[in-house]
Amino acid sequence: MKQHFVKTSNYHLFLLMLATVESQAPMEGRSMYVHGGPGEGKTRTLDFIGAQRNAIYIEGMPGMTVAYLREFLAHRLGCPGGTRFTQEEAIKKAFFERVPMVIFDEAQFGLNKKSECLDYLRCVCEKAGSVLIMVTHTSEKHRFGEHKLAHISTRISAVVEFKPANLADCVLYLEELCEVSVDEEIAKKVLSQSGGRYRLMASACRMLEDIATGMDKPPTKGGPKPQLTGAEVKGMMLCENAMKSLRNGK
Repeated sequence: MKQHFVKTSNYHLFLLMLATVESQAPMEGRSMYVHGGPGEGKTRTLDFIGAQRNAIYIEGMPGMTVAYLREFLAHRLGCPGGTRFTQEEAIKKAFFERVPMVIFDEAQFGLNKKSECLDYLRCVCEKAGSVLIMVTHTSEKHRFGEHKLAHISTRISAVVEFKPANLADCVLYLEELCEVSVDEEIAKKVLSQSGGRYRLMASACRMLEDIATGMDKPPTKGGPKPQLTGAEVKGMMLCENAMKSLRNGK
C-alpha cells in the first residue's frame, strides 16, 4: 500500500474555507474550528497542510499550561531563553516576522483553567495576524459554543466539519493507494464496511493486496496493478468497523 496523502473532499473544503479566512477575516478573527468523527482525516489533512505552510503544530494534552506553550513556541521558533519577559518578546518578534499558521489539535485540552491556554495562543496569533486552527472530535464541539467562551467563539471565522468519505473519495483513495486495481463494486463494499473512515479504508487496501497475493496475483513494484472484481471478494470482510460492532453490542 502506498502512503502519500490523498486530496479528498474534506481537504478541498478546508482549503476553500482557509482561503476565505486568509483573504477576508480581520486580524482578530483569523481563527478556524475543525471538527469531525474518528478516522475522517482531520489530523492527516492538517499534518499535510501544516507541512506545506511550515505551520506550528501543537498537540493538546491533559494538564497543558501556558508555561508549557510558551516553552514549546520558543523551542519551535528558535527563541532564546532568559526571563519570561525576554522569551515573550522573542516569541512576539518571531511571530511578526514569520506570521506562522498555528494548528492546535485536541484543542479541548486548551479549555482547562478558564481556557487560559487558548487565550494565550489567540493573543499571540491575533497580534501577528496568524491563522489559528483549533481541531477536535465532534463530541467536543458544544464546549466551544458555551457563553463563557464567547470571547473565543466570536473570533472564529470558519467552522469546517470533516465528514465520512463519499463514494468518489473512496474510489480516489483506493485508486491512489491500493496496489490492486478494483472495480466500483469493491469500492462500494469498502465504503459500506468502513463507514467512510479512512483508517478502515487503509485496512481494506492491505486486505485486498493480501487477497490478490493469495490468488497468485501479487502486486509487483513498478509493474501493472493486479485486478480484483467484486465477484472475487463476495462475502468477504475487507475491514471491520469496531465502533459499529460495539454499538450493536456484538
